[in-house]
Amino acid sequence: MWESLLPFFQWHDGCWLGEQISGSIWLFPFIETIHILAMAIMFGGLLLLNLKMLGLTMPRQSLPLLSKTLMPFVNWGVVIMLISGYGMFASGPMKYYANDGFKVKMAALLLTLIFQYTLYKGFLKKEDGQRSAGMGAIMALLNFFGWFMIGAAGRAIGFV
Repeated sequence: MWESLLPFFQWHDGCWLGEQISGSIWLFPFIETIHILAMAIMFGGLLLLNLKMLGLTMPRQSLPLLSKTLMPFVNWGVVIMLISGYGMFASGPMKYYANDGFKVKMAALLLTLIFQYTLYKGFLKKEDGQRSAGMGAIMALLNFFGWFMIGAAGRAIGFV
């Protein structure tokens, strides 16, 4: 399957944006900084939501209300990370094509985003009486695990 994406990577190899980013001494680090700041904002929101679902914080706070407050930060963090991540990718697509860390990160990102915006999002809308504590813990741990895998694989890109 990965081999079928080769034309996509080759097309990006000569794109104007990638050449601008890779040809600049400061542009890639700037984009990476934005990526990391967006990750911190997103993860801060998810941390509070997941700790609530694990029953470790805010016992009197309604999960749907907390979700309504925090999910805009999570969503904007995800959007900014996807845009900045594309900028980093465009700077050297053929390098990423051959990188196993990148492959794991993209697979984990796809699965985590599908989980987060389907099952997890639906679970956040349920009031205390409509959801079980055990299922909340499972949802929170799966969400933590997915984002941890993305981060670990992203960090591995530089070492693989």
